[in-house]
Amino acid sequence: MLHELLITLSGFPGDIFRPFPPEPSKPTTFAVHDFPLLHPAEKEGLDRLAQLGFYFKEFNDFIAAYRTPTFASSSVPQQRQGLYLKALANTLEARLQGYRKTIIQTEALILSGQDNLGGMVPLSTISARFAPYELVFPAISNLISQIHIGYTSPEHERHIAYSGGVLIDLLQDKAASGVPIQKEWMNDLLQGCCAVMMRQIVSWVIYGQIQDPFGEFFIYSLESTSSGASVNSSFFRSHLQDSTTTHSRDMSVSASHRSSTSSKGSVKWQAEYALHDKLIPAMIPPPLAQAMLFIGKSIATSKQAKPKPIPIPQAMTQRHLGLILPLIMTSTTATSADPDPARDSTIPRSLNLNQLTHVIHQIRTDIANHLWVVVQVGERVVWALESFRRYFLLGDGEFTLKLIDGLEEFKRNRLSRLGPNINSAGAVSIRDHDLGGLMSKAAQGAQSAREDPCLKNFDLRLQRPSGTKDISGGMFDDQLLGIPVRLWYTLAWPLDFFLTVDDLAQYGDIFAFLMTVRKAQVKLQQTWIHVKAMAQGVIARKRREKKQQGPMLFKRQTPGQLSAADTGENTDGVDLNLQESEMIKHVGAIRSDMAFVVDCLWTYLQTDVIGPTFDSLLHSIVTHESASNLKASEPGAPSASSQTFDSIHSSHAEALYEIRRACLLTSQSLSQCLKDILQEVEAFCGIVSRRAATAGGGGGQEGSFRAGLGDDQDDKMWQDWTDIMQLNKAFREDTDRLFSDLSTVSRSGTLGDAPYLKRSTSGLGSSVLGNGPQAFDMARQVDQLLLRLEFFKSMRFNSVAQEEE
Repeated sequence: MLHELLITLSGFPGDIFRPFPPEPSKPTTFAVHDFPLLHPAEKEGLDRLAQLGFYFKEFNDFIAAYRTPTFASSSVPQQRQGLYLKALANTLEARLQGYRKTIIQTEALILSGQDNLGGMVPLSTISARFAPYELVFPAISNLISQIHIGYTSPEHERHIAYSGGVLIDLLQDKAASGVPIQKEWMNDLLQGCCAVMMRQIVSWVIYGQIQDPFGEFFIYSLESTSSGASVNSSFFRSHLQDSTTTHSRDMSVSASHRSSTSSKGSVKWQAEYALHDKLIPAMIPPPLAQAMLFIGKSIATSKQAKPKPIPIPQAMTQRHLGLILPLIMTSTTATSADPDPARDSTIPRSLNLNQLTHVIHQIRTDIANHLWVVVQVGERVVWALESFRRYFLLGDGEFTLKLIDGLEEFKRNRLSRLGPNINSAGAVSIRDHDLGGLMSKAAQGAQSAREDPCLKNFDLRLQRPSGTKDISGGMFDDQLLGIPVRLWYTLAWPLDFFLTVDDLAQYGDIFAFLMTVRKAQVKLQQTWIHVKAMAQGVIARKRREKKQQGPMLFKRQTPGQLSAADTGENTDGVDLNLQESEMIKHVGAIRSDMAFVVDCLWTYLQTDVIGPTFDSLLHSIVTHESASNLKASEPGAPSASSQTFDSIHSSHAEALYEIRRACLLTSQSLSQCLKDILQEVEAFCGIVSRRAATAGGGGGQEGSFRAGLGDDQDDKMWQDWTDIMQLNKAFREDTDRLFSDLSTVSRSGTLGDAPYLKRSTSGLGSSVLGNGPQAFDMARQVDQLLLRLEFFKSMRFNSVAQEEE
């Protein structure tokens, strides 16, 4: 019996201990079969020990299937294996050595007679020796079952592919146990998988190479994935992407950016490597993952730079190896405090995340500063930011006006044929190349942009709706043409070393908002011309009527000699000219109110926000570059400061964030309020333009307000008049709401949005909130905007009071 028990504990059933339940059912344990001489208590104890043997057999099968990636297994296809599962199997194999030694020791003690008590070996003695494994083996079996379900279930779409960071997260959750031995085993399995991840991190941050044959690392090459070169490397990522319903903004934007710039022939690190959010372990913070991505991309991109590669100095590489290699070294001996003396000594020790973070930050600083100096990115950054100021932020007024004219012409000629549903149908018939000529056409009409070489990198693109939730579009993208359109900039080396696709997306948001405000301002100026033309038409009509009446105006006329149209009156004796003049005057007053609010907003944006913030940013970059060059030119001068890249990088990130924040784009309620106001302004201008279309100052009546006066009522004119009154009411309500919300912002000092940057940058601190000594004082700028709006509010109340009197 004892011999059969030891064989069963080793994972091999026999005549007494057989798989249970029997075939054709799937066995879940080994149990005593057909042995009636046993006491029920003895049978229960033997079955409990036999269960350990069944677990041990299950573990051996798992190790045999996953330990070697090339192992042919019918249940586990090759493309569903990986380095992390191999590390898990190896570590489990090492931990099971203690269990095997326990079996050998038990057999030796039984044969030597040391376990004999009165000529027999008590079952309790053997049970006590294997008791620790009864606590941990069920948890390990549950872990293996979860992994198997993720790969072998016919409905695997409902499950998660446990590999890479997903497997690490699973083990980390399992290690958070209150059972000490279970926590110890799970932690050892976790460290075994972390050792694989650390080696992949070392290969990436030291050499810029991805050693990931099975696609499990959280950093991957977009080009290798899109080309489908490896079935193994794409399985895990495709499996994870199929199990989720959303994609990150960076991946979608990067894909479009990659496709649009693939023909440039330049190195494009933003379009070659990316983070897979689902594969980043929870123990790796997003800023640390971004830092790793930055380091590897910098090294890989510098090696591929054209026309001449820029290798990292060998001394720097060796120093970085000396910093990071100790983090992945394995312990040579088991510690004296180890509760398991049989624990294998080759199990990796725990990963010190604090040390890893410190080392990665130091490597990132060294790589960034080296490339910043060698590649001379500073001058190119200044040129790019100056072009961003002219085109993204509408610093070139002449070009902006020409672009607005071109967009309006395109809207009239191309989109008017699509009818009112241009939001859905426009994207089908309009392509990116249809918008390609708008930028160049606007540049030809603007002397300042005609010879600008930077303009060729800008182009307008349509925002295509996707099957998933579209999170890459801005609120004001559809205000330019009625369909979502964005302005993009084509990044090329070395500018993509400093700028990211997410930066360009934020610039695109600001551009769409500023263009909407500027377009409203231009249309209000055109509306003033229309109002003046209609007013002049009324005056000209009065003169013609007086001329037609002549001297008969003061004589008694016989009926029929003068009609109501000749006298400017209807059949009720109402002066139609006076009534039309009052209506035009009222329209002019509404236009003045709208123009005042839009002008205040435009002045606030350009004079109070964008101007000082962006000029200060450019000045700081130029000053820093000049100081660095002067220091480098001095004999015996120390190397560039470790904050050369990070300080400039952080300054740009902070300035861009503050501009978006001061433009009120980070507040959903304020952005929606501004959008409503600008839409009401555009609708008002459209109605006035339509009414003045045929009046033209020549006294025509078909398109003027005179068409609805008199005996012949014009329903279209009165409908337009009703719409104007409703727009005026909505405009006043939205302006009051904007004033109230901005007053709340001024009192609370916050927009209600968290000061969060999507890309982590060091050195920001609290200055992003406006609390730094040289930070952007947004509260003061909002107060200036409120002061202007308060003047408009008081003037409006005075005009209302006068009308009531």
